[in-house]
Amino acid sequence: MKRYLLILLTVLLFSSGCGKRGQAAGEREEIKITFFDVGKGDAILIETENTSMLIDAGYDDTAEVLLDYLRQRDGEPLDYLVITHFDKDHVGGADHVLKDVGAEQIFQPDYEGDSGQYQEYLEALDAAGQQPELVTDTRSLSFDGAECLIYPPQKQEYEEEDNDFSLVISMTYNEQRFLFAGDCEKERLKELLNQTEFDLEHDLLKVPHHGRKEKNSEEFLEAVSPKAAVITCSEEEPGDDKVRKILRQTGAQTYFTSEGTVTCISDGEHMEIWQE
Repeated sequence: MKRYLLILLTVLLFSSGCGKRGQAAGEREEIKITFFDVGKGDAILIETENTSMLIDAGYDDTAEVLLDYLRQRDGEPLDYLVITHFDKDHVGGADHVLKDVGAEQIFQPDYEGDSGQYQEYLEALDAAGQQPELVTDTRSLSFDGAECLIYPPQKQEYEEEDNDFSLVISMTYNEQRFLFAGDCEKERLKELLNQTEFDLEHDLLKVPHHGRKEKNSEEFLEAVSPKAAVITCSEEEPGDDKVRKILRQTGAQTYFTSEGTVTCISDGEHMEIWQE
């Protein structure tokens, strides 16, 4: 009952910019974004009529959550796989995805991981005979009306070696904008605040680093000013209370994957969001 009330509140709250699917669609094509419940990890699938992009692949032991969904695509490989960085909760399931589903094009940051899951990912790449693109400059992708920018780390070294190497994806679809911020911590958030390659204000935000609070989190969240935010988290680690408070203050309706997979449908003018 709580979840259904949340859905109703979302529709009412977003009445000026979001709506139910029947109202949103009209003659426009829709884009679907699925934030899978894989614990405190990231696995996000973007789908249009002709194109699919998976951003991260969760843990090794949650790969079946993804595969159960991806196998329904009649054996079609992913068009794009983006590994934002090489922590086990982002790259862990990538080898399973590559072996079972495949991906036409793969993007990753330009550094080396040191985990067993990273090595399994490299082995899967080698077995598939694939070479990922190392994103060192901002990369643009266009598909089915969506415009994506993949924004790479700007430094060679960070205090937080893995997290601050996160690739960040800004996607524009018609009039709505979506930001996927990986596990960015303080230094990387500062880069995002100072960059001029894209406007930081977005309608939907994948909250950085599973909702962990940084010194500049408030500045960043206020700059993004999302209508909706998704925190990829577990029941044991649901994100920082201060981050949740800031999001409330900015007016964002916040969803937690610990409560179930989050799905967003947008026609570029309206959004419908629900959980299951």
